[in-house]
Amino acid sequence: LLAGCVGVPDAEQMRDIRAEAAGRRLDDLSQKTTTESGVYLSGPLLLWEAVALAHGNNRSLQQDEQGREIARGRVQASYSEALPSLGLTGSYLRLDEERGATTADGAYYTTRFQDQYGAGLKLTQPLFNGRIGAALRAAKLYDEWTAAAIRAAVESVQRETIRAYYAAVLSEHLLDVNQRALETAERQLENAQARRRQGMASNYDELRAQVEVSNFRAQVLQARNDKDMAYTALYRLMGASPESAAELVDEVPLVAEEISFADAARTALERRADLAVAEYALRMQRESVAVAKSRYLPEVSGYASQNWANPDPHDSSRADWGDEWQAGVQVSLPLFDGLDRRGTLIQERAKLRQLEIGLRDAEDQAVSEIRQLVLSLKTAEEFANSQSQNLETAREALRLVESGLKEGQNTPVEVMDARQALTTASANYYQSIFTHAMARVALQQAMGLMSPDVLPDAPVLRPDVDSNGEMP
Repeated sequence: LLAGCVGVPDAEQMRDIRAEAAGRRLDDLSQKTTTESGVYLSGPLLLWEAVALAHGNNRSLQQDEQGREIARGRVQASYSEALPSLGLTGSYLRLDEERGATTADGAYYTTRFQDQYGAGLKLTQPLFNGRIGAALRAAKLYDEWTAAAIRAAVESVQRETIRAYYAAVLSEHLLDVNQRALETAERQLENAQARRRQGMASNYDELRAQVEVSNFRAQVLQARNDKDMAYTALYRLMGASPESAAELVDEVPLVAEEISFADAARTALERRADLAVAEYALRMQRESVAVAKSRYLPEVSGYASQNWANPDPHDSSRADWGDEWQAGVQVSLPLFDGLDRRGTLIQERAKLRQLEIGLRDAEDQAVSEIRQLVLSLKTAEEFANSQSQNLETAREALRLVESGLKEGQNTPVEVMDARQALTTASANYYQSIFTHAMARVALQQAMGLMSPDVLPDAPVLRPDVDSNGEMP
């Protein structure tokens, strides 16, 4: 009882423990080197490098990877249903009194000694119990289920890493767009002030230019904050230090590709990790039903034991160590257990039906998701193309208005409106490229084609994957 209370920190002690941990963590974060808090990054960073770092350092994946050890332990534990067991026992017994008897000639001898000692070894080998095969199959299925679950987690982290990388690239472009717009607006303000001093511009023109500068300055601040948040999210996914100073090299790609719904759906139904997880779970539950049924069968085991005892097990009146051995076969068959077996079997069969329905539902969801993503990808491609044309139109409009201003055909307000339109068009263009790239990444994951060597700059349906979703 006392041992259970020793070493348990109370609330105040726990605060001290956490304070010490916080001090260590903050000290790590303040250093621009690789520490327990993460890998310090500086210099150019490619997308595939970011994905590789996430695979190796992401905390969530590190937790999920421990599932492999759990599965390995479960496989080893399942062997206990088939392998023999060996046990060692020992005992000491102190009786209240020693007993004896007297022979016909008056001699006294002991029939029960007050102190009795014993030790033994027993080897038991299961011969039949109905659970052996099911337990071994269930353990191997669990191993495969774990591998599929880890693959799903890896795909999810890879998708989030790619999204975070491209979001950081997008934030760089948006910040650059707004900074250039701010610089142009500031020059326009200086020009408006100079023209007003010369009597060539009104007070409204100057005030309008000041408002334009303030608006763009606010957008720059927001874009800078968005960039910081995007980099922070990327560093966390990669398990990198938040003080890192990486320079993202890869641009967000625009890869046009025709993907038919039939090919995408077939590939998804064959390759998706979540469907493999559901399939393995269903097969494991079938083994659970088999285990529940086995409780109606007899259990047969053979055993052999070797015992040592004092007094001698063959002569209880002899105060000395002796030994004996036994060997035999044990058979047990429960006749009535209060309906426990029946209730358990009903539960396991119901769970099996649940998983069968769940697998079908997961397949339906996969098909529905593929249909939506194929349509979304097509829409995103059309939107990206339209925004590319819109950007060129906005640039040409600004050029014409600026030329018209010099010739006295346009006003400064019209120039500011055209510049704002160009800024919006530039932001929409970069956002459309990002949306298209993420639609392709989402489709890759939904089709079960997400892997470390598959990045968004390559086609979703690669040449090494045929229409049946199989590798050559």
